[in-house]
Amino acid sequence: MAGGLDSPDMPLEPTVEEMYTVGVLDGAPWEMFGSVRGVAFDEDGTLFILDNDAGHIVVVDASGEFVRTISNKGEGPGELNQPIAMAVFADGGIGVNDLTRGIRFFSREGEFLREAAFSMADGAPGAPIHALADGAVLSAELVGGSLSRLLGGDGAAPEGRPIRRYRLDGTHDVFYAAWARPSGEEMEVRAGGVRMVMSGAEPFPLPLAVGVLRDGRVAVADSVGYRIKLLDASGRVTSTLERPLAPVAVTEAIREAERELRLAAAQSEGGGGNAITMMGRLSGAVGSRRSGGAPSAPDPDVIRRMIDDRIRNLSFPDEIPVIANLAVDWSDRIWVQRSALPGETGPTDILTANGRYFGTIAPDGLRIPNAFGPGGLLAYIERDELDIQRVRVVRLVGNPLLETAGDD
Repeated sequence: MAGGLDSPDMPLEPTVEEMYTVGVLDGAPWEMFGSVRGVAFDEDGTLFILDNDAGHIVVVDASGEFVRTISNKGEGPGELNQPIAMAVFADGGIGVNDLTRGIRFFSREGEFLREAAFSMADGAPGAPIHALADGAVLSAELVGGSLSRLLGGDGAAPEGRPIRRYRLDGTHDVFYAAWARPSGEEMEVRAGGVRMVMSGAEPFPLPLAVGVLRDGRVAVADSVGYRIKLLDASGRVTSTLERPLAPVAVTEAIREAERELRLAAAQSEGGGGNAITMMGRLSGAVGSRRSGGAPSAPDPDVIRRMIDDRIRNLSFPDEIPVIANLAVDWSDRIWVQRSALPGETGPTDILTANGRYFGTIAPDGLRIPNAFGPGGLLAYIERDELDIQRVRVVRLVGNPLLETAGDD
């Protein structure tokens, strides 16, 4: 039976049935994914898959059968150039965050409706994005803190870590300013007429996780401790969910393990290739909007050396935050992934917004999916044994505890 948030961990072992998997090495163009950046369900179980490389959305029905693609790669009206996040609204409409270009809105059938442009200098949306009942989108700011001066920007850094509400008319406001630890030392690189200011690669960062409930409330995790804030539609904190779980103190052994993991990851990615690619895209966008031309990106070798040096000289916090991530499913259950030591996976708690705790899934059990759907659907973005990207859909079955978890 469910308990309060102060209950000790209770094992929870939800089972799932496999529904379908899409994504192949060799097949139709729609099912050969390049880089899946988001998935989302609508109310009848239709799945939308955002492919950054192809610049389109793949739509499959509740049985996994292909329905259509929406949009294509490009910079024209209704086209997607660098889509990084997607949300599906209650009416079936779709919002896509196209990097540096704003949010593009489509009907469920794929008709391009409108776009809302947002400037990085003024606070552009990041990933993920969350659909609100009024048609607006909620997202943590793409460029925040010291990174607001990335690649030549000179605007004042916003206070805290802004979560903004982005509207259809292109306006936005700060919905909630998440707590931020004092920023660490910055590093600066100048190359090709571009100035890049980069804050430290913070180990064990504070969570900035958001979930939207059916009644319009928003769950936010942004603290070191086990603390989830419930915000109303105006962004005001109305209640807090807490469990008596203490953060883990950071020891020298933990510091060394984290350094080794980061150095290995940087080497496997070509010395931080993903970071270099993103910086290049942002530099071109900022340069073209400010000076009419796109300056060259910083030298990749310079970036690689900077990243390696930064890892070796990491400044560590005193504690590892208890919460790593959270998400809200279609039954308003809040899934809370807890942090773990370097190289490990933490357990996942399931609770409700009124403080009912239903149990904890072991680290090797079911994890938070990339998207929740109706009727217990879960979608996971994965790679198979051949490193082919695919989307696997399963359904929660046969767990009476979870079936009552959303009954508030």
